[in-house]
Amino acid sequence: MISLNEVLMQAFYWEMNQGRYAEEYPEEENLWQLLAQRSEELSEVGITSLWLPPANKGKAGSYDVGYGTYDLWDLGEFYQQGTVRTKYGTKEELEEAIKELHQQGIDVYYDAVLNHRLGADESEVVELKSGDLAEVWTKFKFPGRDKYSTFEWDWQCFDGIDWDQRTEKGGKYLFVNKQWDKSYAEDYIMGADIDYQNSDVRAEVKKWGYWIVEEIGFDGFRLDASKHIDNDFIAEFISYLQQKSEKDLQFIGESWEENPNSLIAYLEQVGTQDLSVFDFALRNEFTKLRDGNLDLRWLGGAGLVNQAGYEERAVTFVDSHDTDRDNEDKSISKRKQQAYAYILMREDGLPCIYWKDYYIWGLKEELDKLIDARQKFAYGPGYETNTNDYNTYSYIREGSSEVPNSGLVMMITQSDEGGVITKEINSLQSNTTFYDYTGNIEGTVETDNNGVGEFKVQAQADAGWSIWVPSKK
Repeated sequence: MISLNEVLMQAFYWEMNQGRYAEEYPEEENLWQLLAQRSEELSEVGITSLWLPPANKGKAGSYDVGYGTYDLWDLGEFYQQGTVRTKYGTKEELEEAIKELHQQGIDVYYDAVLNHRLGADESEVVELKSGDLAEVWTKFKFPGRDKYSTFEWDWQCFDGIDWDQRTEKGGKYLFVNKQWDKSYAEDYIMGADIDYQNSDVRAEVKKWGYWIVEEIGFDGFRLDASKHIDNDFIAEFISYLQQKSEKDLQFIGESWEENPNSLIAYLEQVGTQDLSVFDFALRNEFTKLRDGNLDLRWLGGAGLVNQAGYEERAVTFVDSHDTDRDNEDKSISKRKQQAYAYILMREDGLPCIYWKDYYIWGLKEELDKLIDARQKFAYGPGYETNTNDYNTYSYIREGSSEVPNSGLVMMITQSDEGGVITKEINSLQSNTTFYDYTGNIEGTVETDNNGVGEFKVQAQADAGWSIWVPSKK
């Protein structure tokens, strides 16, 4: 039988176990335990992989979301930065969660923050490129850890830093005899910026990556801020792990570029076919859809996912921990299910579901229907229809002989004028009865000898999506 359609879930959000979320969702305090408990449920609804938050010790200890990387080798095992556990639990709990998820057929991806380090154990005085001296926090000795690696970091492992302790001034300080790495975007972001032209650093990070895959059990990586990391090292890291591991590893880069040509340029600079990226270009179109001002006639060509030769290197998504935060909300706060219907029903790309949408914002029931429709009906070649207009978009999956009663007609609209929009669409399935799997439209549609039928969608922002699927024959 044909393989199950893949669905990735981002299994965290920025405010997890903070403020009101800690009060309303206390189970999220121990995320690794929670994932183990929900592994069967997630598998049953059709989730095939999970993107976990950075599991290593961060500068802020148990309060660190994970992006303030201190020690990659400490997964909640050693007393460092004021805690043994990380924000999400202990190493033992993490390994048990991975075991349970694997037993349910779910792959697990590590969010690797490889651009910088924070929370150094000691400072040192270093000469800068300018000739001045600066006191910088660049010595990482990891006094609380006694295994896995003996590598200690000092200023020579970094290109520069953002704080001079001598003057108590911030800036962007490049060290003497150093240059910023050859990344797609500016190398420097924050903290102590890792120097990937240092061969010892490259060897250490590759060693860690192999440990994460082979000893801890992860099946791939989400590479945080990847466009700011040395391109050659990313290619080297991926090639090393692909050759050394027998697993078919997944590598997903975060290159926040909202133009598909920029995403293509980034992929070409890194130069390995094994790297995918999050489709920020498609997500940018969803911001227009949210506001009701997207020309849906051209949605079939939007994003990296619709660029020839790059379709399968796109990870499509609607929101993430970066776009949906309480203090700077950029989320797709309206017409979100229309966006999810789009990414889940299409032939190409790996669609990603966001934990906060699923469990916090109350979209679980509706998303379950869409994921189920993807797993049961979204097979065969996909086609654009000739009925698309400014407000309403339709898309067809032909179906596969290997999956009985598969195929579908997806309709989404940004119209909120009320009533029902009807389109005469060729479903590519003749003399077939269709019904709306979402339940947004009642009744059925009968297609004629040519496969044509009058398909419908509600002209409402909060119900403007329908997935028409064949009744059992």
